[in-house]
Amino acid sequence: MNKLNVIGVDLAKNVIQISVLSPSNRELRNSALTRRKFAEFLAKQRPGMVAFEACATAHYWARTAQRHGHQVKIIPAKVVAPFRQGHKTDENDALAVAEAAQRPNVKIAPLKTIEQQGMQAIQRSRELLVHERVSLSNHLRGLLMEFGIVMPQGFAALYRWLPQILEDGENELPDLYRPTLNLLYGRLCDLREDLEQLNREIETLVQQHPLCRRLTALEGVGPIGSVLLYATLGTGEAFANGRQFAAYLGLTPKQFSSGGKVNLVGISKRVANRRLRAVLIQGARAYVYHMKEPKTTKDRWLWAIVERSGKCKAAVALANKNVRTAWAMLPQNTEYQRYPLAA
Repeated sequence: MNKLNVIGVDLAKNVIQISVLSPSNRELRNSALTRRKFAEFLAKQRPGMVAFEACATAHYWARTAQRHGHQVKIIPAKVVAPFRQGHKTDENDALAVAEAAQRPNVKIAPLKTIEQQGMQAIQRSRELLVHERVSLSNHLRGLLMEFGIVMPQGFAALYRWLPQILEDGENELPDLYRPTLNLLYGRLCDLREDLEQLNREIETLVQQHPLCRRLTALEGVGPIGSVLLYATLGTGEAFANGRQFAAYLGLTPKQFSSGGKVNLVGISKRVANRRLRAVLIQGARAYVYHMKEPKTTKDRWLWAIVERSGKCKAAVALANKNVRTAWAMLPQNTEYQRYPLAA
């Protein structure tokens, strides 16, 4: 029988709701605390189980609870929702988190270390700059088309044409807009330099980090993919096996099975870790499309899938196999081995 109190926590920016359940599943307390009061509460409580709904600051507070001797769980919001009774209030949410934490097969999110979150923050910042550059590029192209100026696709053409457009006094670009266009062109150049700097930082980080460096040996996994894989997987202890990690990323097919009949319907597009999944599939697709002939046993397996099902499904299959291999590599601290085909 569980002898620990279970504390369900509904996190927010300034007000944190807690629900404390006794070992006999009786609610002892349900109240709102400030951030400072919540930190004091964790320090004063005897060790127990503290469960958080996966959201902003969940990893920070989970590490804080661990330092005070508590066991921690981070539970996805989708898992918590079925346990909420009544209206959606902070009190009911905190109680639902505590109830979900006691279920035997509840799926929890892996707790990230500070190093993992730091790597993830670098990649998220790079992704923000990429989106900003694409948005600015589309903005400039759309405005210039209104003045009859159409540029070829690609950033290289954009960087090459914009100075020429600014210097050309014969086009229909109004003089009053030229200073603004020059300002935005400077911003576009700054974004290019910032992205190049971040790319160099990520490449250096991967080379200096032994686990990330090992992951780049996988087919279709580059510096970005290795950083995101490590930031999500860590040591691999949060997942019982490689298939569980693949399912967490959304790389395994959904099932609609009944009466002993198994029906697989493909991967879901709206659940799981879509950011990392997209990076892995894009890397795998690049590897598949550049593969001319199989050179290893894995290439031969991949080549058979391409001939049977096409390159897109082969890319998803390769991404699936890569994450399972990554799960096996990190806990065992092993290098990735490629087996060439026999001559």
